[in-house]
Amino acid sequence: MKINSLKVILLAVTAVGALFTGCSDWTEVENIGFGDSDLNETNKSEEFYASLRAWKQTPDLPQSFVWFDDWTGISPMGANSLRGLPDSLTIASNWGQPKWGLTEMAKADMKYVQEVKGTKVVVTLFSAACGEDVPEDSIYNIGNSSDPAVIGPAIRKYAETIYDLVVKEGYDGFDWDYEPSGGGGSGHYLWTNKVQRKLFVEELSYWFGKGSQRTDRDGRKPAKPGLLFLIDGEVGIGGRMDKDWLSYYVDYFVLQAYGSGSDYILQYRVNGVLSDMSNWISSGIITENEVVRRTIVTENFESYASTGGGVLVQSKYIHKTDNIDCQIGGFGIYRVGFDYNQGMTYNNSPEYYYLRQGITNLYRIYNERKNAPAPAIK
Repeated sequence: MKINSLKVILLAVTAVGALFTGCSDWTEVENIGFGDSDLNETNKSEEFYASLRAWKQTPDLPQSFVWFDDWTGISPMGANSLRGLPDSLTIASNWGQPKWGLTEMAKADMKYVQEVKGTKVVVTLFSAACGEDVPEDSIYNIGNSSDPAVIGPAIRKYAETIYDLVVKEGYDGFDWDYEPSGGGGSGHYLWTNKVQRKLFVEELSYWFGKGSQRTDRDGRKPAKPGLLFLIDGEVGIGGRMDKDWLSYYVDYFVLQAYGSGSDYILQYRVNGVLSDMSNWISSGIITENEVVRRTIVTENFESYASTGGGVLVQSKYIHKTDNIDCQIGGFGIYRVGFDYNQGMTYNNSPEYYYLRQGITNLYRIYNERKNAPAPAIK
C-alpha cells in the first residue's frame, strides 16, 4: 500500500546545513510505501528522516498544524492515521476521543511519527472547568470561587494532573481550547472567572512551554523539557487573553481564523493577539515579531473542505505594519481528515489536497525570506 507525502525540507537552515549539502529544496511529492505486515517499513532512508527531524528543530521555523480526529492508527494510510499525514507536518493535535487510555495501535502510530518523522503530537482539551477530562477528585469542586485559598490548590493539582496524563500517554504537549464567549456556559468558570483562568495559565506554564524549566517551582516536581504549550480559540478576539496572564510562556497562539481568506482580516486577527500581549511587549519581555512568529492561523474544514476556505491565503500570510514585516508563525486546519481524499489531485496525488498546497506555500515563503535581504521597516 502507498501514501503520498509532501517533502519540504529547506536548505537554508544553518543548524542542519551540513545534512543537505548537494541537495535542492525539497518541495516535490514522493510516494512512501508501508508493508502490510510491518507498519514501520519504509522505502525512505534513515538519512532522509534524520534530515527531516533535524529540520523540524530549526529555530523560528513556522509550523504546519492540524487538529486530528477519528484517530485509530490501525492503518498506516488514510484519514485515521498520523502516519498518513504529510512528512513535513510539524504539529498534530488529538482533538477527537479518546484523549487518555489510547489503544496500542494509536500509541504505535504516534510513536512512529514522533520518532521517525519528528512530528509533535499534542492533545486538545476544553478545560472549561477545574477537573474536566481528568479523574474525579473532590478538590476540584471550587465552583465560581475567586478565593486563592480555595482555587489555588485545586488548579495547581489540575494542571499537574494534565501534565502527568500527557507524559503517561506520550504526547508532546497540551493545547487549551479557550472559548469563554462562544462556549462559556453554566459552570465553565475556568473560562469565565478571570482569577481562575489567570491562575490556570500560570500553573500550566510550570509544566508546558517556555517556562517549564524554570527553577522557582515552589515544591513542584521537575517538568519534562520540551513539552509544547498552545492556547487556541478566543485569542485576540472574543473573550480575549487577559493582559496579565503569563502568556509569554505560551509556545503558540492558535487562531480559529475560520473563513478568513483575506490579508485584511488576518491582519485584524493578528493585531488582536498583539493587543492581548501588549503589556509584555511594552515591558520588553517579548517583541512584536516574536508574537507574530508564535501565532498560527487555522481554517475549519468541517465547513470549508470542498473549497479550502482561507487556507491558501493563510499559509502565505505576512504580517506587515509600520514597524513589523514578519511571516506568520504557521497555518493549520481543523478536522484535517475532511481533506484526505476530495477527488482532486495536487502533484498527481489526492491525499490532503489543500494541506499540502498550504505546506508548500508556508515553507517556500520561509525559504525565500530567509535568503532575502532584511526587509526595510518604516
